[in-house]
Formats: sequence, structure tokens, C-alpha cells
Amino acid sequence: MAFIFMAAYTNYRRDPRVKREAEALVESGHRVVFLARRQSGEPNCETIAGVDVIKTVGLKNKCTSFIEYLIDYVIFFLMIFAHLLRHPLRYQLIHINNMPDFLVFATCLPRLLGIPVIHDVHDLMPELFEEKFSSGEKHWVVRALKMQEKWSGKFASAVLTVENRLKDILSERGIPREKIHVLMNLPDDRIFSRREILAPKPHDAPFVMVYHGTLARRLGLDIAIEAVFKVKSVIPHLELRIIGAGEEQARLITLRDSFGLQDIVTFSEGYVPVEKIPAMIDDADVGLIPLRISSGTDIMLPTKLLEYVTMGIPCIVPKTGTIYRYFDEEMVQYFEAENVDSLAEAMITLYRNPNKRTTLSHLATERFANIYNWSAHKKVYTSLVEHLLKQ
Repeated sequence: MAFIFMAAYTNYRRDPRVKREAEALVESGHRVVFLARRQSGEPNCETIAGVDVIKTVGLKNKCTSFIEYLIDYVIFFLMIFAHLLRHPLRYQLIHINNMPDFLVFATCLPRLLGIPVIHDVHDLMPELFEEKFSSGEKHWVVRALKMQEKWSGKFASAVLTVENRLKDILSERGIPREKIHVLMNLPDDRIFSRREILAPKPHDAPFVMVYHGTLARRLGLDIAIEAVFKVKSVIPHLELRIIGAGEEQARLITLRDSFGLQDIVTFSEGYVPVEKIPAMIDDADVGLIPLRISSGTDIMLPTKLLEYVTMGIPCIVPKTGTIYRYFDEEMVQYFEAENVDSLAEAMITLYRNPNKRTTLSHLATERFANIYNWSAHKKVYTSLVEHLLKQ
């Protein structure tokens, strides 16, 4: 058994990827201490599924400007650094999750003393900065983010990332390719599993479309609401459930109300724990992935898409580079990204063709979910940890 330290600038309960990783280590017989951010009302420390979680406060609950993010990142960096400064040899392995990438340098003392460090790249910071702050790739901050990304990867003993396209990009930017390992962001099959075959719905039953996750502009929920407005006269008993929280919630509710869709488009009361999601989408006819196309979203393989596929829910998606690598037209219903009319047409197509919904669901599950599953794939991570512990 090894004593392992993990950290992520996130709320532990709300980040399924870090929870899956930490729990995989506990299942393998290791002891895990995890440093994360604290939401108001939470205890400073608690043990969750065998993981000892320490929670820190930040500058504010939700940062909006680049400067606020930077200050909050530095505060979290100092928290990690101080913890490891007090216990430089307590842990046999350290795992740091981005964002930001420079958090990995807080492990400098244990790293100098020979402790292996994993740098886990969930997202590419340069691309996300370009999206969030509408900057170009030549902006000085973007260039600085690429530099810290490169040196963070070189500093670490090993680098994890979520998809092969990200591995290619990180390698092209200067991180040695042999250090980069792909741990896909797959659904936890203890939570998401194939739903029971649904009996045919009555003619007057609701046609239910669902979206769950973060409410952010890049994810295109405003496009989905506009498309629902266009199809409401064609699809009777239509229902769109939006489950989750985020910076766009108030704007999206205002948009919904301006279209008079209060009886059709519903929002959850903020964040919903991932464990409760399956029960809330179990009767869905369609899962929506309405994201906009950008340098950041084009390389995403949305976890919610994989969760829908795992449960057997047919999906409407834009043809991004990464989604199309895994899903062809026989597995999902494509629409032209950011095109309201195209999304509306896709909704009508699946409404009018229940047999197509069944075929999409079956083939997506057969060709993806039956091949890629967390129970088997987590061995990529646990094997890497065992390898580093033996060095």
C-alpha cells in the first residue's frame, strides 16, 4: 500500500474524473489524501468513499476575470506547496490535476527528493483562455499558457490526458510523447448503465430531450432553446430538461421566458450530484450536445455524450473533429454546429423516426460503450501508478 497525495482546483464531489481516479487508487489498496476547493456549507475535511478530502477556501466562489482566476490559482498553489513543505516525504506518489498547469510546480520539493509526480491535463488552458476571453492565439497570455503547459509536462514524471488528440497537441508543443498517457474521461459504470428497454410510449406522452452538465456559452444551450421554439408546433408534448448549473443559467432562463417556453424548457435547481443524474434522464428520448465549435470544443469528447450512449439514449451532436473520430452517422444524429435550423431539423427527424432512435442507440452502445468502459480502462491509470511507485 502506498500513501498518495492528489490535488485539483475543483470541488471534489462535483468532479467525476478526479473522484473516479482517487477511488480507483483506494480500490487498489492505496491510501489517498485529496486537496480540493470547498463550497460554502461543506466541512473542511471529510472522508468520501475511502478518500480523505481536505478542502480549502479561495478568493471567491466564482471568478469572472483573468486576474481573479490568477489570484485564486496562486492561493491554491500556495496551499499545495505549504502542505507538501510540511510533509515532503510523507507521500510515495503525487498526482496534480490541471487547471492551471503550473500547480504541478508546487510539488518541487518532493520531486527534488525523488517522489514521482503525475500531471493530469483535463483541458488545454490556451484554448480555453481563447474561448473564455475571446483572444487570439498570438495573445501574450495564450503564449504564456503554452509555455507553462510545456514546462509543467516536462517537470512531471508522467502526464495524463483525456484523448489522443490532446496527446498529439501536447507532444507537438514540446512535452516528450513517451511521457504522455491517455486516460479517457469515461462514465463510471457503477452509476451509468444500460437502461431497461422502454415500452412504447402512449401517443400523448412527452417527447423528452435532456442536457446535463455545465451551463456555459460554449456549450450552446441558447441554440438548443431557440431550436425548441422553432419545433414546438411540430412536436406536441415536447419537453427539454436542462440539468446543471453555471454562469449562463440566468441568461438562459431569460431567453426561455422571452420565447414563452416556461412549460416546455425546465431547469434543475442548480447543481445536481452525478449519482442522481441517471434517474433524471432515464425516460429521455434524446440527449442533446448543442456545443459551439471552437479550438477548445473541437477537441472535446463530451462526457455527457458518453453517459447518454452508455445508458442507451440516442444523441444529437455537432460534427466536431473528436466526436467524429468515435461516432459516425449510424451512431448519432449530426447537425450543423451553431445552426438553429439544422438543430431543429435534427430534433424533428428523431421525433418522427422512433426506429432510427432505436438504431442509433443500439449501434452507439455496441460500437462505443461496449468497448470503452471505466471498469476496464481505469487499469491504464492504476498500472501507471504501480509502475511509477516501483521506480
